[in-house]
Amino acid sequence: MDNSYRINWIDNLKGIGIIFIIFGHSLACPELLINYFFSFHVPLFFFIAGLNFSNKNLLINFSVFCRKRAERLLVPYFFFNILSYIFWFTRTKILDNQNEIPALKPLIGILYGNGGNFWLIHNEPLWFFVCLFVTQILLFFILKITKTKLQIIGVLIICGAIGCLDSNYFKFRLPWSIDVAFTAVVFSGAGYILREKCEEWTKNNHIVFLIIFLLLNVCFVLLNGKVDMNHNKYNNIFLFYGGAFSGIFFWVSVLIALGDLRILQYIGTNSLTIFALHLPALIVIVKLLMVTGISYSIQATNILFLFIHAFLAILILVPANYVFNKYTPFLIGKKSASI
Repeated sequence: MDNSYRINWIDNLKGIGIIFIIFGHSLACPELLINYFFSFHVPLFFFIAGLNFSNKNLLINFSVFCRKRAERLLVPYFFFNILSYIFWFTRTKILDNQNEIPALKPLIGILYGNGGNFWLIHNEPLWFFVCLFVTQILLFFILKITKTKLQIIGVLIICGAIGCLDSNYFKFRLPWSIDVAFTAVVFSGAGYILREKCEEWTKNNHIVFLIIFLLLNVCFVLLNGKVDMNHNKYNNIFLFYGGAFSGIFFWVSVLIALGDLRILQYIGTNSLTIFALHLPALIVIVKLLMVTGISYSIQATNILFLFIHAFLAILILVPANYVFNKYTPFLIGKKSASI
């Protein structure tokens, strides 16, 4: 596999995934599309993490691995939480003064690292960063203790079973979404196992893959309803995994077939910042459109605003991407500033 091409289609995949995340959080998104996006968009990012998991990680000791993952995920997690908390506090406690959530709760929630029960009300999607950190640690140990792909698959099945049992019977949510990580590592492990085969399979069987995976994804969504990894809700676990993997493989096939897409590559390479700030951006956009005379109800009931919200959210984050990449890349998980 050509590495440069592989990186491009993975960036494209991240780009389309971010768009689907924004779609799913737009107030203009109808319920059926929400169910569709939620069936695979977050699993997709865990899968991509597995695609990008290098074997070089296994050659370093655990403390070095944790430090590198912390620089990549935890530093941005705390940075964007601070920014989001300031935005939330200003908006709800100073300007509106109508939010009943105590100001201290989200601060505790940042340390708790769980998106449920309003712990991260200032920016709920940030739960993903710490969950991915835990998932990466799980994957590190799985790959350390296993010798063959069959052994990896066996351990992943066990992890998926633990995640299922936890979701159904253990109602107390664990810090840093450790409970969700047992489900998430199945997707990361699959990405790691399949990373050398995705392009080959989809190129050789493209049309067949597209039809089969699209039909399966739609059927699973209709049968299983809305799932939400943030809230550890999967409904039927077999339908959940079926819907997630069929959706992932469908879009892998599409993005490999389409080749280089500059816009998606831009979004993909800046996916961390866009993911972290898209929800505050959507709030600002809805308010600004209301100021121009477009009411909340119009935005909520016209599907055209699904695309308008997503486009404007990405557009207004372009300056933030530039500033972070040029001056403070370490705050968004990158190594050093360019100046």
